[in-house]
Amino acid sequence: MWMHVLFGLSMLLTGQMASGESADTVLFNYSPAYECYRATLRDNPSPDTEQCDLAIEKQALDGESLAATYSNRGILLARSGDITAALADHDRALSLSTHHSSLYINRANALVRVRRFKDAMDDLDRAVAIADGALAAAHYNRSLLFHRLGDLPSARSEAEAAAKLSPESTAYKSFLESLSAENGT
Repeated sequence: MWMHVLFGLSMLLTGQMASGESADTVLFNYSPAYECYRATLRDNPSPDTEQCDLAIEKQALDGESLAATYSNRGILLARSGDITAALADHDRALSLSTHHSSLYINRANALVRVRRFKDAMDDLDRAVAIADGALAAAHYNRSLLFHRLGDLPSARSEAEAAAKLSPESTAYKSFLESLSAENGT
């Protein structure tokens, strides 16, 4: 089961949290992979990756769930400032699964932290091409990156796509309104 959670770009660029995807195996009893996923939902600047480590090392995860757990640990490592380890985990996740946009979005978020904007945009382009449940988040994150790069027309176009795909999202709508105000339109 794929669950939603994405942080990175939106936090870096606007101070807001973006929605997106992360995956894990959901069991009705204790599961380190599930606890790793839940850790990504908490706003903790110094997160503990112990549950992620335990899930990766000891839990019998299928390839998709293992990819999700690496990506979740990558989110936590990036949040704590260990971008090198975060990128390594995101790369591992993508070596296990390449058909979930959230994995590309999560790596893009870490790439932005090290100012590898072209690589981040390439990952976000892949996420949009996959067009799964995180399509709105992929467009939103592309909008944030275009904005950071000073390409306001592209930022607005991507924000409009995100808002259209997810009209219930106040973050997407708010960012689109801020772009309109910035452009004077």
